[in-house]
Amino acid sequence: MASTTANKSLIYPQVCILYDKNMHYHGFFSSGNPLDYIVPVFMLQVILAVVISRALHIILRPLKQSKLVCNILAGVILGPSILGRNKFYAEKMFAPKEMVVTASMSNMASSLFIFLICIKMDAAMLSQSTKKTWRIGLSCMIVPFLLTVWFTLALHNFLPGLRGNGAFPIQFSVVSSLSYFIVIAHELDELNLLSSELGQLSTAITMLNEIVSAILVVIGVALGHQDRKNMLYAVLSLCGLMAFAVIVIRPMLHWIIKRTPKGKPVKEGYVIAIILVTLLLGVATDAVGASFSPAAMVMGFIIPDGPPLGATITEKCELLISEFFLPFFFFRIGYFTNLSAIQDWKEVLAFGAIILVGYIGRIVGSILVSSSFNMRKSSAVLLSLILSLQGIVELLQGIRWKHQKLLDDQNFATLVMSIVILNAIITPIIEIWYKPEAERFDLPNFVKVSTRSLGMTSSIGELRIITCVQEEDDVPSIISLLEALNPKEVSPICAYAVHLIALASQTVPTLVPYKNHKSKFRNPNGSDNIMRAFLNYEEHARGLVQIQPFRMISPFKYMHHPICKLAETTRAPLIIVPFSKSKEVHGTDGTFRIFNTNIQAFANCTVGILVDRGLHTHISLMSFSYNVAVIFLGGVDDREALAFAARMSSHPNIAITILRINFKGTNSLKFQIERERDESFFRGFKAMNNSTACVACHELVAHDSEEVMTALRSLENTYDLVVVGKRHRFAQFEEDLISWTQYPELGVVGDAIASLDFYGGKMSVLVLQHHDERDKSMPTRDIYISC
Repeated sequence: MASTTANKSLIYPQVCILYDKNMHYHGFFSSGNPLDYIVPVFMLQVILAVVISRALHIILRPLKQSKLVCNILAGVILGPSILGRNKFYAEKMFAPKEMVVTASMSNMASSLFIFLICIKMDAAMLSQSTKKTWRIGLSCMIVPFLLTVWFTLALHNFLPGLRGNGAFPIQFSVVSSLSYFIVIAHELDELNLLSSELGQLSTAITMLNEIVSAILVVIGVALGHQDRKNMLYAVLSLCGLMAFAVIVIRPMLHWIIKRTPKGKPVKEGYVIAIILVTLLLGVATDAVGASFSPAAMVMGFIIPDGPPLGATITEKCELLISEFFLPFFFFRIGYFTNLSAIQDWKEVLAFGAIILVGYIGRIVGSILVSSSFNMRKSSAVLLSLILSLQGIVELLQGIRWKHQKLLDDQNFATLVMSIVILNAIITPIIEIWYKPEAERFDLPNFVKVSTRSLGMTSSIGELRIITCVQEEDDVPSIISLLEALNPKEVSPICAYAVHLIALASQTVPTLVPYKNHKSKFRNPNGSDNIMRAFLNYEEHARGLVQIQPFRMISPFKYMHHPICKLAETTRAPLIIVPFSKSKEVHGTDGTFRIFNTNIQAFANCTVGILVDRGLHTHISLMSFSYNVAVIFLGGVDDREALAFAARMSSHPNIAITILRINFKGTNSLKFQIERERDESFFRGFKAMNNSTACVACHELVAHDSEEVMTALRSLENTYDLVVVGKRHRFAQFEEDLISWTQYPELGVVGDAIASLDFYGGKMSVLVLQHHDERDKSMPTRDIYISC
């Protein structure tokens, strides 16, 4: 982070503490007031900071305010501005002996928080994205920098509270013009926008800013020494420490990963050692004048995100650091923020104008280069607003300036409140105005409005399918489905195989091609066996199947957007996702269900959820065989199931049984239209397979939901796969059974067949849902399953 001056920690007046008298509280009756002792006050500070921050978040969340705003306001309330006006409260809560402890906890909490945020990102991936976004990144940095410098110099006479030499306006302008990854990624995660187009673009831009910030840290360390010899030693020491982390510590981290059994978390001892090394490196960087933060960032960058190492560290540390340690930082911010110090309103307005000019400059810089990205002006403004969000990094820099006496109490309070006010304005604007589900990717207009389905896709030509797998056990069933779709020379298959690598915590979602099979010297990863199976199938398919391997690294709640974008750009009519067999991912947190539900809601094509109960089919072109049942009740989803069966029907080793259930519904106009479409589609299927011995059609009549379930139970337990649509054209039928449905994403029929009550849950089920334009009216914020 940008700091063009040497680090100087806050030095409190000398405090003498009698250990027995000030540390140990022996009870109310023998020791008197507990607030005269360090530990009780320390505990009370934690309780007040957490409780008030949580209460403010509950109150202000309907106004779409972020946690950062609530945390800062909680600190201001606990500080001298409000509660600190009470003399007794101020003497007990802000005693010098207490603030020594608070300052120490604050520094450690902020450094570890930065460490955790940096763990959750793929620095290499974002650095590659930076190569494509450097123009807009530089524009959003240079324009606000020039405007801020000009205004600061022009209004310098109106700012007696800005002290220091002539270099401070430059330093202030640099920090104001930069956007920091730690801040932007954290805010975007809270807004559920990390996987959106602007979210990905803004995080890539911040990586360029972080590179500039790292250079400024080195310059700041150098400028902190007057003697050239000491300056050279300090810079070399800092660079040496960073090189030590990359060259020595990073290989040790990979060694830890190799020693960890597959599917198991990293040992607790390794986690403790890594955190201790991070603190030790922070002590070293602070000793050479660069503060703790650069060490925390570098250690976070070099730790591989995701399981087993990054995920284990995050899982064990995030709650304690974010919810209990970090409030000390905001308590300390509140201690330094005294709103009663604001007296000269002309100076406040001048300082506020300088801050506001930086925001305006970022908007101008974004608009200037938006045309080169084919970006609308409204999107450019939104991007600039995202990049204008401020947070912990700017607050840390403000504390440094105050310690160095570059800001007086009035200007520091103005700086803190400007962050609160502008974040409080920008966050609701972004949340209300920016709708990522409405994004249309960079495709021609006639393509953007079209929907894709199996029924609308020609049987001649390449069939493109997005196949997602979570673990190795998903691979055989997916390959069986690909082979069942009967790839031929006139209709080959191109499958985009995506390995879903879930992270329990926030990170920047990345969808990257898998290239280990092309590399001579490769780093083994969890995708190797999965992709090797797909590529082996491609090799034995004699050119009829092409595999495009990808890795998707993200929390489940963000995975749907890159997958939907891949389907959009490749024009794939079908996405197949697994329904995990693990009960853990379908518990109350519903992590994997978030992905399945969001894919169904946002994909502009047909989505199939595969409930795999163990398809023990040999993946061989010579001996492949498959026994399939298709349930056809009617409706757009069931027509997709029939289209899926139509592609399989020409395969000589596949036996297909169509069970058509004629449900006697209402005689409404809508019902009759859907029924005519079903009749036409079904007649076409029968005509196409009239001479096919492997296809059998059975028709039954049902008058109510009970008779439908009886008809379903007539299926014999001899099928490898049952294909069914999620929704049907009988609203009353679904209403009767929805209360008995355990997994609504499977539909009432799919859920019933997949349940343990149906032949012991031994039949695999493929539930298809066709994209429906009417679903776009659904409120997107309600689609996520709470976790």
